[in-house]
Amino acid sequence: MLEQKNFGVKNFIMKNPGSTIENIARVIQKNNHLYTIATLEQIIFQVSVAHKRIDKDFYVGDFVLFNQQGDEYVLEELLERENIISKASSHAAKSYHVSCYEQILATNVDQLYIVIAADQRFTLSKFERYMMTFHQEYVELAILLSKADYEEETREIIETIHLSYPDVKIMPVSMHKPETIQQVKDSLRSRRTAMFIGASGVGKSTLVNDLTSSHSEYTNLVRTDGKGKHTTTVTKMLYLDETDSVLIDSPGFKTISTTKEMDGSILFAEIQHLGEQCKFSDCTHNHEPGCAVIQAVEDGDLSADQLGRYALYEKKLRGQQKHENKKQMKKQKITLKK
Repeated sequence: MLEQKNFGVKNFIMKNPGSTIENIARVIQKNNHLYTIATLEQIIFQVSVAHKRIDKDFYVGDFVLFNQQGDEYVLEELLERENIISKASSHAAKSYHVSCYEQILATNVDQLYIVIAADQRFTLSKFERYMMTFHQEYVELAILLSKADYEEETREIIETIHLSYPDVKIMPVSMHKPETIQQVKDSLRSRRTAMFIGASGVGKSTLVNDLTSSHSEYTNLVRTDGKGKHTTTVTKMLYLDETDSVLIDSPGFKTISTTKEMDGSILFAEIQHLGEQCKFSDCTHNHEPGCAVIQAVEDGDLSADQLGRYALYEKKLRGQQKHENKKQMKKQKITLKK
């Protein structure tokens, strides 16, 4: 049995004083239909879902009520979530004929780290999708630029991001530079839950090993084409003694999108604020007279490049909304035929 650590259960109970203490646990790993949960006293493996709750899904980070039935443990109830980290799951995200749904990655996360590798192909549009897909008001968001020993590539990526988004904080990190690992450690908050997300082969599991001072996690060699392999096959929660915090490591993914409306405020807050001063409430910031955004560009207070990025984002958002409306109309037609 694993040594019991603080996986946030005590904090949850303190926030919910009316809770039944002996039956509260947190899901720290999910493997198909079986779960590993942590209580105040022990780690319990091979936990299944009670038959009466077989239609309910549980995820790493969830706080739950559980019971013991003979020699087995079962999950009985899902307790209220503070937030959900998710992305769209689709076999062909570009096809309108493929059913696309939101895939939950984890729940109840306080700090979210988007990991981008310096040795992988970087595009600003992909970075923007990451930021707008995962930004939430009460979740701290940070960018980790892994494999920063690729110094030239690291500089180019940082310069590319800061050219359009000068206020975005980026932390370069390399296993060959202990001071960068320490910087990440210092950013982890005590008694809070952090999560690493990113594409396959960006070095998340290697970074987790460095942070936990353990090399027991299985990490594969990265392919010579730089695309990498999946080094984590299941989402799991780990406890970090040095920082007294919890860290969620998740499998890498190939594509990033969402079925939810993307939040552009984290990247385009300045433009959105200026837009409130435009003459017309439906101003597109393209050609309209009295546009405060265009005026800011002409005055040199806003870069034309950033306005161009915003226009591209708005176009994609309109396309996404049009697609979602078509799906809803199709569902309604099917319902009416029944």
